[in-house]
Amino acid sequence: MDGNGFLTVLEGVVVQGKQVGRALGIPTANIPYHPGQMALEDGIYVAELVLLDQGNRVVEGVLNQGYHPTVPGGLPAVEIHLFDFDEDIYNQRVLVRYLHYIRPELTFDTKEQMMVAIREDIRLARAWFAARQSRR
Repeated sequence: MDGNGFLTVLEGVVVQGKQVGRALGIPTANIPYHPGQMALEDGIYVAELVLLDQGNRVVEGVLNQGYHPTVPGGLPAVEIHLFDFDEDIYNQRVLVRYLHYIRPELTFDTKEQMMVAIREDIRLARAWFAARQSRR
C-alpha cells in the first residue's frame, strides 16, 4: 500500500483497445503498461480513474490488469470499466488508483461465463464504494 492508502497507482494515457468490452456492453478505458512496472499481481481490482486533463475529476470503476486470457492477443493492459460514465477519453492522461483486490485473472470457457463473472465483479466493486461512502 502506498502512503495515500492505495494498493498502487498507474499513470498513463488512454488508448483504443480491441473494443471487446464495448461490444459486450461494458466499455473500458485501456491503459498499456510494461509487466515489470506493476507491483501487484494480475487480476481484478476496485479502482478510481483520475482524469488529469479534466481538473483531476475522479470516476469510480472496476479494472482488469493482465493479458485477458479468454480473449487473447495484444499486449498486457489495464482495462477499467467506469461506472455511470460515457465520455470519449482517448489520448487523455489519467491516474489509476488501485483500491481493493477482488480476484485473480481467470480463463473462461465461454464469453457468457466471462460476462457472469464481470457482472459479479461490477456488483462487488459498487458495493465496496457504497460501504466506503457509508464509513465517511
